[in-house]
Amino acid sequence: MQGREMKQPLCAIILAAGSSSRMGSPKAVLPLGGKTVLEHIVQTYLLAGITDIRVVTGHDREQVRSVLEKIPAGEVNNPRHHEGMYSSVRCGVASCGPEISGYFIHPVDVPLITPRTIRSLCVSADPAGDRIACPVYEGRRGHPPFIGASFGRAILEEDRPQGLKGFLYEYSDAIVPVIVDDPGILLNMNTPMDYQEVLRRMENTASDRRGRGNEKTT
Repeated sequence: MQGREMKQPLCAIILAAGSSSRMGSPKAVLPLGGKTVLEHIVQTYLLAGITDIRVVTGHDREQVRSVLEKIPAGEVNNPRHHEGMYSSVRCGVASCGPEISGYFIHPVDVPLITPRTIRSLCVSADPAGDRIACPVYEGRRGHPPFIGASFGRAILEEDRPQGLKGFLYEYSDAIVPVIVDDPGILLNMNTPMDYQEVLRRMENTASDRRGRGNEKTT
């Protein structure tokens, strides 16, 4: 069941423009739980009530677009994707109008975030757009950060060699840590070995749910 749409105009920007060189194939289209990785992430946002979802494409654009044709998400093409992930962050933010009060910045290689985590970040969002909410699990900060729209100009006007990490360091005073019970915020999927770990975690989660379901029926 899809979650209720958030009253605040929030946008999820999913970064799927990279070359996936270490993975060897486009991460966005890899199978995950009967869907593709990209479909799984988009569904997570829909369940959390976020309906403005934009996918930044670049390398392997046609393969990613074949998934986009099946899901309620828009495409933002980044012709400068070869310059790195931060160029896709800037491209996604540039696509947003003044009505958007904040952006989730979500790399496609972090697929196992829960809808509850997204909702928790929404609760911590500042209506004035002056905060950056970052999920934290067991003392470690992960993805996706939620960046208030007041930082949009800073993102667009200045390139940063250290990318999103450098941006978050520069504006660390504005960061609000949001404690979540979600190890998925730390689980990056960069290599085939990482992908196998994601599949294992996905299967374990599904098994746990089946087990709880069986307990309720006995």
